[in-house]
Amino acid sequence: MAMDFNQCVAFVRKYASKSEFHGLTQAPSKQYGKTKINLTYYSMPDWLAVISAARWPQWTGSAEEPIRDVLGAMAMESDIAAVLGFMKLLAGQPIEPATLFPQLVLAYRTAVNQHQNSVAGYLDGFTGWGSGKALLAELGRKGRSVTVMPHWHHFIALPGEGYRNASQRGIRAGQKLSHVIEGIDLDDKDAFAKGALIKNNFGGDDTGTGKGANSIVFYSAGAFTDPRFIDGRMTDATVGEAGFQADVSLYHELAHATRALRGKETRAPVEGPPDFGNIEEYFATVLANIYLSETRPGAPLRGVYGLPAHPTKGWSEMKNPDGFYDNADKLSTPPRELMDTFLATQKEFYGDLAALPTPPKFNPPREHFERAQRLRAISNQRIPI
Repeated sequence: MAMDFNQCVAFVRKYASKSEFHGLTQAPSKQYGKTKINLTYYSMPDWLAVISAARWPQWTGSAEEPIRDVLGAMAMESDIAAVLGFMKLLAGQPIEPATLFPQLVLAYRTAVNQHQNSVAGYLDGFTGWGSGKALLAELGRKGRSVTVMPHWHHFIALPGEGYRNASQRGIRAGQKLSHVIEGIDLDDKDAFAKGALIKNNFGGDDTGTGKGANSIVFYSAGAFTDPRFIDGRMTDATVGEAGFQADVSLYHELAHATRALRGKETRAPVEGPPDFGNIEEYFATVLANIYLSETRPGAPLRGVYGLPAHPTKGWSEMKNPDGFYDNADKLSTPPRELMDTFLATQKEFYGDLAALPTPPKFNPPREHFERAQRLRAISNQRIPI
């Protein structure tokens, strides 16, 4: 038997003390330093509902090992015995709930700390690099908030998406986020540029206002660092691929957030072999590559966004980084035009990245700026008659 959110609230209400019930049913959040970045975790009912949705495995063999793998990928191994006890309870096995509940609370609070500490650690790491400082500065310029929550609940709504993934959306301000498992109130209208078309999968297309919106990033560091992916017990086509490191993936999503905060998203289509699909993924991939180039000089850069049907080792690697700016990938929006848009919509962020020394070797804003300078110098030269 699986529990939905309301049943999980009732479960917590029944076994929690009066003093702890309210806190357990709120989404715990911690502000990162003096920024407006909030490190937020599920409420305990949401957390239990996510676990419940994972379901008890029905196949033969060890009843516990498959679910250990699933919950390991969800970074919940801090007290796997308590989580497995909850799964056994759902399966109708003789588990005493009153005895189990304090163990679940401890496991839940450990998961909260793990999420907040892991994200804070990567943000701390950003402060040691020019591209990271530039990102954090841009995130703070509009005075709007960015919330980083786990990604685990997405496998419920999008079962084919996989665990090693992350996403970003504009959201309406003032939400408590204590019940995200069944959706939240998004704000694409304000996150999108004024007049930009917003395609709705359910019909009723709309246009953006360009006002800017708060942003939520769904990201779980454990999806990218879990040892089961490293030693082969679990598999995914992104493991070991360029641009899928935990910190680079977070940079990618926060780069998306900078666009939503300013109301500059468009999702304008971009055609070409890298399969970006739209300009927002193009932007985020390029900017994350600058960070990747700075932090790991000489490492492969991400040159493909879309996962191919039959991926082989190295599928995501950019084949010709030196030729990228001159559009070696034959993109319908050449990198020069992308940088024109970057300069026009995020001038300070563009300037901070363009001013970085080498490394990073890969730096399209710097290339764009230097080429523009050379063109101006040529045009200003007097030609003798």
